[in-house]
Amino acid sequence: MTPTSASPSLDAASSDDTARWTPRLVAVLVALIWPTQLLAAAGILGANATASVAQSFHTTHVAWFGLTVVLVSTLLTPFVMKLGDRYGKKRLMLVMTGLGVLGDVIAAMAGSFWLLLAGRAVAGCYGPFAALSFPAVRDTFPARLVKPASAILGSSVGLVALAAPFLAGWLVDGWGYKGVMWFLAAASAAGFALIALLVPHTPRHDFRPGFDWLGGLVLGGGLTAVVYAVGQGQSWGWADAKTFGWLAVGLTALVVFFFVERSSAHPILDLKVLSRRPVALVLVSGGLAQAVAYTMPGMAILLALYPHIPGVSAGLGWTAQHNAVVSVTWNVVMFGTGIVASRLLRTVDARLIWWAGLALMAVGYGLVGFFHANETELILTSCLANLGSGLVVAGAPALVVGVVSKDEQGLGSGMLNMGINFFGAIVTALSFAALATHSTVVDGTAFYQDGGYAWLFWTGALLTALTLAISLLIPPLRDPAETDAAPAT
Repeated sequence: MTPTSASPSLDAASSDDTARWTPRLVAVLVALIWPTQLLAAAGILGANATASVAQSFHTTHVAWFGLTVVLVSTLLTPFVMKLGDRYGKKRLMLVMTGLGVLGDVIAAMAGSFWLLLAGRAVAGCYGPFAALSFPAVRDTFPARLVKPASAILGSSVGLVALAAPFLAGWLVDGWGYKGVMWFLAAASAAGFALIALLVPHTPRHDFRPGFDWLGGLVLGGGLTAVVYAVGQGQSWGWADAKTFGWLAVGLTALVVFFFVERSSAHPILDLKVLSRRPVALVLVSGGLAQAVAYTMPGMAILLALYPHIPGVSAGLGWTAQHNAVVSVTWNVVMFGTGIVASRLLRTVDARLIWWAGLALMAVGYGLVGFFHANETELILTSCLANLGSGLVVAGAPALVVGVVSKDEQGLGSGMLNMGINFFGAIVTALSFAALATHSTVVDGTAFYQDGGYAWLFWTGALLTALTLAISLLIPPLRDPAETDAAPAT
């Protein structure tokens, strides 16, 4: 099996363990960071545009504005990671990014709410991009730079969290949701150009004939049904028949999937890889920890923006702009920590960085639960939590690299991406359940009291502590050069 890259100099570097960072490698990494982290920016921008969408179309179904993208992304992820191995990741990246541009343009020009959702569904095809970008690092970077490059790719989300709230305020205040959609279309087009010009062609890792369409549909459909049920459970009610029905459909599909894969001549997932203990431990702990790291800051926005009404609502009553200014502190900490971690990963066991990150994140969110009454308390406690989050998002890709071979990297990264989406829905549901333990309903609107916010952050701390306990079972990892020769057992 030979690489198909059109860049001999880069391919040569890939086999040279003494290779160092070069302008070419930096350019490739930037070209991967832009479209990967644009997904995080789209989430923040979309959340800020939701109110504008509801007012523009006078709809009570505005939750679908964000949910549509998540569902399409979850459904397509199994196909994306398999097609990337079969046809090369760069080709699929270009197709997905192009669909992202098309979907955002449709949404920006939509004259009805349902056409807007159609555009969001097309844009959702761009959602599984991270399932390709992290394996692309493995394919194009020298072995000794794979872990630090992956860490930078993951931790750059801190820069997005730093800038996106300010950008969202400017776009929404000036042009409403259309401004957000047009910006995302332009940014996706820029990502398309960066990939086309700078990312080398990646090798194929799957040459087998046939394609397991049934397995992909059953797996993607089952996960989508579960995510949908969990996402709607708060509004439907957890005891509602619809919630139970969708959960039952999803879980049944996941059970059926294992029987489908066993009988398939060309399974979409290699169950033998996923059944290896190191791989299973890394995917479960990596998905859960990053779900907490990404979900908690979003839930904390409720604390910042909800009004302060004694006896009714314990929100801080900040403006979105003030919250963006205050959050600069912990987002800078997260990004800076990720950069430091990327250097440490060259010589330090990735598990040590991972464990330290989880411990700091658990302690940090535990303290946020106790101290969140003003800017000073939130800055101090959130900076500690994000110090851990920076290590977590930087360390997760290195863990995957340490338990799978190069040919298995697409599967490992794709499953990690699916795990983040799956656990993200569960963490969000648990967070709202924690808030509801101390809430007051006034004129149909739920307001949360201090005990609810405390339990919100304690829930994040407890889930992180659980992840740490699971992660302690991860055996020693291998360097990329070793895993490319033989998978971990």
